[in-house]
Amino acid sequence: MISQRDSAWFYLFLGVTVLLAVLPVTKSWAVGISLLLGAAVSNTRSGAGPANLGRMRKFTLNTAVVLFGFGLNIGQVIAVGGQGFWQTAVSLAVIVTLGFLLLRHFTLNPTTLKLITFGTSICGGSAIAAVSSVMKARDEEIGVAMGVVFLLNTVALFTFPMLVRLTPLTPEQYGVWCALSIHDTSSVVGAAAALGDVPLSTATIMKLTRTLWITPIVFALSLGRGGKGKISIPMFIVLFILASAIASVLPYPVFFKALASLGKVFMAMALYMVGFGLHRSIVKKAGAQGILFGLLLWAVSIVVGYGLAVMS
Repeated sequence: MISQRDSAWFYLFLGVTVLLAVLPVTKSWAVGISLLLGAAVSNTRSGAGPANLGRMRKFTLNTAVVLFGFGLNIGQVIAVGGQGFWQTAVSLAVIVTLGFLLLRHFTLNPTTLKLITFGTSICGGSAIAAVSSVMKARDEEIGVAMGVVFLLNTVALFTFPMLVRLTPLTPEQYGVWCALSIHDTSSVVGAAAALGDVPLSTATIMKLTRTLWITPIVFALSLGRGGKGKISIPMFIVLFILASAIASVLPYPVFFKALASLGKVFMAMALYMVGFGLHRSIVKKAGAQGILFGLLLWAVSIVVGYGLAVMS
């Protein structure tokens, strides 16, 4: 049961997160600070998160992505998305194949390992949530997989902006690398935004292209288990494309730029809520085997993603 006092802590620091995203001196690193702030509140005030935190996080993240669409030309979306189709397909094929080959070498529950595989290859928590219903996964299996993804996402958010300085990647290539090698959309956008709007734009488009692979994967898994197959496209991706199309046609650049900037505020809020998933109990639940399995897949994903980025 969440007390009003605990809930007040959540909303107090949510307000702090908004300030961090608005103030010129902190907005560049607002997403990273917000994630750590969420983790700190979660671990010191375990009852602070509201009951509907999951829905709030999803709504805030999706809103941020749609608002980013107002800052992009539809031609750029089509060009990067078209190029990203084959790049995301190659990355997906490599990671899924490797994940299934490694199953026999780990004693952890196979369903959990498969969930980590799909989370690594497609889009983190969203992919795990989507395939878990088809795979009839238990809450414990979903929790372990989510824990591994959350932990690695946190590492990626801070390490990628530092690692890129040791590489010859252009801003566009860095955006591609982030989109192909980081699990969740929130961390992809956060890591890319740390180096400016150019990698942010590329990473957002490429990541949404990667997210679309949820549809054929869920469809194939459903058919493989005797189902009728499920076809669905996340609505926020449709709205993102629509926002880009509107901004490309209507002559209100200042207004659309303001909306795109507002998206960064929503992204900081989303990362703050993601931070609540980094409770110390998650680390314990993930365990050494789960983290090792996730690290192996992620290491290959980073290498493959870097190679594909260089080729772009």
